[in-house]
Amino acid sequence: MIEEPGPATQRAMQAIERYVAQHPAAADSAEGIAQWWLPAMGIDASMDEVTQALEILVDRGALERTPLPGGQAIYRAAPQSSTP
Repeated sequence: MIEEPGPATQRAMQAIERYVAQHPAAADSAEGIAQWWLPAMGIDASMDEVTQALEILVDRGALERTPLPGGQAIYRAAPQSSTP
């Protein structure tokens, strides 16, 4: 079970959601998100906070995680369901 996110993790989650809303085709690793996406939005978060934010957003269906060979993963906006 994922523990309750702290304020820094919540800020990272909100920034990641805003980023993918503004850049729907964006996809990156956790490291890339921490190094490029968040600083561009004025957010300073540790890798632990970014990792937790990504796990929660994947769990909630906001992001999808695509595993890569070697153990890394790429995160992107989850496809929106088209159910009427």
